[in-house]
Amino acid sequence: MKNEDRMVELLAEMVKNSDRSVAQQKEMVSEMKLMRSDIHEMRGDISDMKKDIRKHNVMLAEHSRAIITLAENVDSFSAYDQRISELEKKVFKK
Repeated sequence: MKNEDRMVELLAEMVKNSDRSVAQQKEMVSEMKLMRSDIHEMRGDISDMKKDIRKHNVMLAEHSRAIITLAENVDSFSAYDQRISELEKKVFKK
């Protein structure tokens, strides 16, 4: 009887451990599903960020061209100002 009782105890312990193992596996599966959905969401966020970066790069290029054009215009106006100043000096003998 002693051995049979011990066998029953061991079997009961095995069943409990098996139940724990199954519960842990279920928990791991649910965590993996959550991670999968988080990864999918992160991919979408990264894709949106890449689009925004492309837009910002285009805007930066446009602003750079506008600044260069503005600098060229400032140089032109500066040259006109110098010419006008020289003419005023000659005409009004300042």
